[in-house]
Amino acid sequence: MIRNIILLGFLVAIIIWVRAILTAGVLFTLKVQDGRIVASKGRIPPRMLSDIADIIERGGVSKATIRGVIRDERPVLLFRGELSPDTQQQMRNVVGQFNATQIRGSKKR
Repeated sequence: MIRNIILLGFLVAIIIWVRAILTAGVLFTLKVQDGRIVASKGRIPPRMLSDIADIIERGGVSKATIRGVIRDERPVLLFRGELSPDTQQQMRNVVGQFNATQIRGSKKR
């Protein structure tokens, strides 16, 4: 009985540790549906969020997920869904105006 409890605790600790490692570099996640951001999670400056929302609306994005992550100490975007290369580049240009410290210092959403 105690052995099973210890094993269960160990497995839970491993799961938490793996999840922490996989999400350590994620700054924010945005979900887009019908040309609007319907969900945001993480830290993103209000001006960046507003600019990205404008780009999404102008670009006619119907469904997408956009993740802001840290790579080599710089924020970069990962895209999934229906985004044209031009729309992606416009968003990269917006994110390039911010450094990782500015994004991490934003209010959590």
